Amino acid sequence: MKFVSAIAAVAMSLGVPSVVQAQDATPAEASSVELQLAREIIDNGYPPETRMGMFDEVINQLLTQMRASLPNVGDNPQMAVVFDRHVARVRETAMKVLADHIDPIMESMVIAYADQFTAEELRGLHSFIMTPEGHGFLLGMSEVNGHPAFAQANQAYMQEYLAEMPSLMEQLRADAEKISSE
Repeated sequence: MKFVSAIAAVAMSLGVPSVVQAQDATPAEASSVELQLAREIIDNGYPPETRMGMFDEVINQLLTQMRASLPNVGDNPQMAVVFDRHVARVRETAMKVLADHIDPIMESMVIAYADQFTAEELRGLHSFIMTPEGHGFLLGMSEVNGHPAFAQANQAYMQEYLAEMPSLMEQLRADAEKISSE
C-alpha cells in the first residue's frame, strides 16, 4: 500500500512547473522598459528552441530521484516495472500538456519578473543573462538538479515526504467522506 501511495504522490507532484494561487496575469506596475528587459531575460535564459528540453530534463531528474526514493522499487523487479511504466506515462503526459502551455508560462514569467524586480535589478539580471556564463547558468540548472549532492539531499526529502503520504491521503479521504455524509 505504501508503494501505491507513493506512486499517487508522483502522479500528483510531477509535470507541474509550480502551484500558485491564480491571480491577475497582467502586469500591475511594470513599465514598458521593465517588460522589455524581462522578456529579453526570459528569451535568453530560456531560449524558445530549447525550453521544452530544459523542462524535460528537470522532470527526468525528479523522476529519477523519486524512483531512488521509493520503497520496494530498487529491490523488487516487478514494482520497478510498474513504476517505470507509470513514470513513462507521467512524463509523456507532462510534456504533451506542457507543449500547449509553454508559451503562456514563459509570458507569465515575463510579467512576474517585470512586476517583481525593479528596472535596476532587471538591468543587472539582463547583463548577467546576456553573458555566456549567464546564459549557461539557467541551461545548467538541470545538471545542478542531477548532481549527486543535490540528488542525495532531495532523495532524503522525498523519502520522508512519501512516508507521510499514506496518512495525508487517509486524512483527505476521511475529510471528503465526512463532507459527503453531511
